[in-house]
Amino acid sequence: MIFSLVDCNNFYVSCERVFNPGLENRPVAVLSNNDGCIVARSNEVKALGIKMGVPYFKEKPFLKKHGTAIFSSNYALYGDMSQRVMKTLAGFCDDMEIYSIDEAFLDLSNLANIDLCDYGQQIRRTVRQWTGIPVSVGIGPTKTLAKMANHLAKHGNGVVDLINCENIDEILVKTSLPDIWGVSRGYSNRLAAGGIKNALELRDTDDRWIRKALGVVGVRIAHELRGQVCYDR
Repeated sequence: MIFSLVDCNNFYVSCERVFNPGLENRPVAVLSNNDGCIVARSNEVKALGIKMGVPYFKEKPFLKKHGTAIFSSNYALYGDMSQRVMKTLAGFCDDMEIYSIDEAFLDLSNLANIDLCDYGQQIRRTVRQWTGIPVSVGIGPTKTLAKMANHLAKHGNGVVDLINCENIDEILVKTSLPDIWGVSRGYSNRLAAGGIKNALELRDTDDRWIRKALGVVGVRIAHELRGQVCYDR
């Protein structure tokens, strides 16, 4: 199997920028329904140290000082832009699962003989050209690894392929437990109590221990890290 997770970068912020190009390279934050909390941040706001979900009133003076553009959530706009992105992505695969308003899993299994990184860049260019929304593309043999690849892609050139990857162990050992898809804070605490600190150690832990600590869900996560598909839908 070849899965690709395509994720829109800072989606709500990106939607606002599509209709106001002057916001590019400027700090931008989007607030929750009642303008109570910050629910989306541009990279510039993230660089200021503003955390997701913090009450807006606490950070308002600081954000104003740095010239941050503040928007109330516009869910009609975000829903419309999501539909445009998903319609564009559907043209790149035979099967697509919309995972959230700004994420979708693409089944690329019929494209095993092409350069997957080049294909990922083609996806990025097309989505940006047709919708104005920047995306990151993670590719892997399972959804869990595709999700991990997407996380890495956001900090690189926008595309990461963990199928044709020679240093997968190096990547897994640098992936902390909370960065693994499906590993909650409670799971992280139980794993850490057992001496497991990263994705590589989880992958290589005996199934019997994982089942006892996390149940069948934990075993599935470990199998996905080994490249065995447990979540096809």
